[in-house]
Amino acid sequence: MKNHFATFLLPEVFLVDLDALEKKYFEFQKKFHPDKSDEIEQSIAINEAYEILSNPLKRAAHILQLKDLDVENDEVAPKVDQATLLEVFEMRESGNFTAKDLSVKIKSLLGEVALNLDNQDFKAAAQILIRAKYFDKIAKDLKAKNN
Repeated sequence: MKNHFATFLLPEVFLVDLDALEKKYFEFQKKFHPDKSDEIEQSIAINEAYEILSNPLKRAAHILQLKDLDVENDEVAPKVDQATLLEVFEMRESGNFTAKDLSVKIKSLLGEVALNLDNQDFKAAAQILIRAKYFDKIAKDLKAKNN
């Protein structure tokens, strides 16, 4: 598995300086862009790493993958707890939420993920990240419905 933090020479931590990440991304793109270099694979790796590290949900999932917990692969991901499934079901059924409500909830859950990652409680971080991913899916569905 590729370590996308290593691509950008960053420590494997959830709280990433996004401005520094973006600056490094543009520096690398200038150097490895296919129009300026024959290293197309390097350009692809840089784009993939940036996409993952710049998105907090994907970044957390990547950290967990580096710790052998894959929340992206349903076959090996930790099982979702029943309380989360019930909460998501009730929220979808009621329709009693806004995009802002979801954004606040996801941000709060990501704060809990960050805390658990810092404390190296990767199983707890994985469960909370799975919850955040469910609410992110609801937010995306809501956005698609409103467009």
